[in-house]
Amino acid sequence: MGEVPRSQARPDDLIFCEQVAEGPYKGGEPQGETYHAAVVTSVTPDGDIKLTGHTSSWQNVSLEARAHIATNNSGEQCIRIVRPQPNWY
Repeated sequence: MGEVPRSQARPDDLIFCEQVAEGPYKGGEPQGETYHAAVVTSVTPDGDIKLTGHTSSWQNVSLEARAHIATNNSGEQCIRIVRPQPNWY
């Protein structure tokens, strides 16, 4: 696997959210923990990355909108986009 910049994201890449700073609510994710994963489902012509997570409310949601909500609710986030590189072909 290799991390790619947002500008190179494409469908089937993975998105991981890491908690950078302690959030406003006690009992949130610990600093430094990767706590959420999603799949890039599309990238629009203007570069908006759409993702789908494990709940029905997160289907084809804009990464920017999701990141903004997560930061507001939980504190600073580090978004990593990773491209799987299978070695079986």
